[in-house]
Amino acid sequence: MPPVPTWFFVISAALFGGIIGSFVNAAIYRLPRDISMLTRSRSFCPRCEAQIAWYDNIPLLSYIGLYGKCRACKQPIPFRYFMVEALVSALYALAAWQYFGLNAPTAPGLPNPMPFALFLVTLLIVADMICIAFVDLETWTIPIQTTWPWILVGVLIAPLAPDLHHSMTPWTGTPWLDALFDSLQGVILGAGVLWLIGFVCIVFLGKEGMGGGDAHLVATIGALLGWKPALLVWLVGVFLGSFLGVGQLFWDRYQQRRLSNAWKPRRPTFEMPEEGDEDAGPPPDWILLAMGAFVLVVEGIMLAIYSQRGGMLGYEPTPISPVLGAVIGCNLLVAYPVKKRMMASGAWPTGEIRERADGKKEEVLEGNYIPFGPSLALAAVLVVFYHPLLLDVFGWWFLRTPVVLPWVLPFV
Repeated sequence: MPPVPTWFFVISAALFGGIIGSFVNAAIYRLPRDISMLTRSRSFCPRCEAQIAWYDNIPLLSYIGLYGKCRACKQPIPFRYFMVEALVSALYALAAWQYFGLNAPTAPGLPNPMPFALFLVTLLIVADMICIAFVDLETWTIPIQTTWPWILVGVLIAPLAPDLHHSMTPWTGTPWLDALFDSLQGVILGAGVLWLIGFVCIVFLGKEGMGGGDAHLVATIGALLGWKPALLVWLVGVFLGSFLGVGQLFWDRYQQRRLSNAWKPRRPTFEMPEEGDEDAGPPPDWILLAMGAFVLVVEGIMLAIYSQRGGMLGYEPTPISPVLGAVIGCNLLVAYPVKKRMMASGAWPTGEIRERADGKKEEVLEGNYIPFGPSLALAAVLVVFYHPLLLDVFGWWFLRTPVVLPWVLPFV
């Protein structure tokens, strides 16, 4: 049989991406509003809540055919719906071109140099990160439904698909076990580094510097791809976020000069839980102790393996990842009494509590804030496509190691 042409896979992925983009649009609207994705399966207009017919729910085409308006209430449909579907569709097509085109076997019978599992994870991460970015832009929050399930999935599939962790450290020489360690390290360092930055900002600067959802986002990448890609997401995200932050500062100053006191910059606002609703509050403080103990146990096992083998299969330098993980574990243990003391003395930073017109209370943070989630989400998409190149470039820059890409990347 003649080989299937690349364009067939690219077009099929684009069409599939449009369908997934429609689902992502529903998640962007429903997750922050606690609307079930299962019990209310039919799409509806967010303005008049009329159910949308199947012929008005065709990705991209329906928006164009309806001229961007709801058929029932004639109100404009936010352009975000079209943009999300187009983004997911385009990135799915790019992922298919990367796997089926650029990395196609050079001869019959030869394997694809790019793991198929990585192609599937790329599709997952693209959809998840686009959802996270738009939700965070709107609500300043990252729903746990977009991170926690995939952290668990990443850890569980690591031994089954060690090819996902191409940059893993050879701790034992057994691929499935090394992949499991790499996934656990990805969760610990991915979440721990951002948590540590946020905790230091609270203790020494008296303000929140990093949200918990941001840490969960990076932990998701760490669980699926390993600790090195997770740290790359953080580094690239900081780089991208710095441009957004500087741009936001200049924009606020420009508007302040133009409108004076009439200019009200957008502030992070969070609805306070109802009195007596214990499930809506923050997690109990003892979780810090449990997490710290778990991290120290994992890092202790890894350091014990390192000592027993006399180095990591020829790698003699002191391992960085378990040392950094041990530092995070110790800080988690120390954070418990520090937080308890600051909470008791009223030193733990909180925003201004205001009462809305509907009688509900909300917390408003004052200061120069920008949502960091979109920067991290964009960085995660770049890393999932380019992390072999980025890792090799960083290795060449800091260690002068040769650049050897394990597979061909788009636009390289």
